[in-house]
Amino acid sequence: MKKSLSQILAISLLAAGMSSCGIFKNQSQPEAPAPVEKPASNPKPKPSINKEEALDGEWTVYKVNGKRVTGTGETHPYVTFNMADHRIYGFNGCNYINGDFVNEGSSLRISNVISTMMACQDSQYEALINKALERTRTFSVTKKGHEYYLDLRNEHNIVEMVMRKHNMDYLNGAWTVKEITGTYNNNEDVELVIDIPEHTIHGNTGCNIVNGSLIIDPEKSNSIQFNNLATTKMRCPDEQAKTETAFLVALERVETAQRGKSGTVIMRDKDGENVLVLKKIDNRQQGN
Repeated sequence: MKKSLSQILAISLLAAGMSSCGIFKNQSQPEAPAPVEKPASNPKPKPSINKEEALDGEWTVYKVNGKRVTGTGETHPYVTFNMADHRIYGFNGCNYINGDFVNEGSSLRISNVISTMMACQDSQYEALINKALERTRTFSVTKKGHEYYLDLRNEHNIVEMVMRKHNMDYLNGAWTVKEITGTYNNNEDVELVIDIPEHTIHGNTGCNIVNGSLIIDPEKSNSIQFNNLATTKMRCPDEQAKTETAFLVALERVETAQRGKSGTVIMRDKDGENVLVLKKIDNRQQGN
């Protein structure tokens, strides 16, 4: 049936109106998807370093006047800040020093520094360290990896000296020995007590008492070594004697220590081989 002119016009007008209302869509130009809003970023704030707590303790001298400081063991320069009495103690590469300091916020003034009077033929750091301490006006502490760095700055905000603090204090305390050179140790009497501030160790080999000293090499990360080991001379049953020998040899091989899983510490030799696995003894088990 043919439509009249009026019907055709009515249909055309209706179609145009429906298209303008969005009922008819142009299939060749699909509608763009609505933009997806990104969630607002909410980064966790970095924990602030308590300046009083951060300054306290023993620091090895890493750089002075921009010059890298080297040395091993007792020959490496260091400075200890004692917050309890606001005194410094240290070694400048030739002589032992001590003095006073005051600090408030980031400010730091070191004064009344005196030293022993030893004459050294090759004292390349002594004068530089003494001057750096004298010129210090402010300080800052930063953490890089597992180590802390202390910058001492002069009145012009120029770094006079950089010091580094090892992060081995977690080793303090009593430990039971779980493994010796990869073998599980079933002798629960084998224990080791580590005293980082005093640089000493003592413990039990499973039969005899052992004592010794420890060294942390400031040039090497995760460094710890045991030496000057001495034991009592009690005669041990064969199995205990075997464990004792293995334990003492392992102690002498230790070069580094790192945290393990479930409260353990893994100690390795110079080749990276595991020689001891220790587990912290709960203070309640020690009767403290």
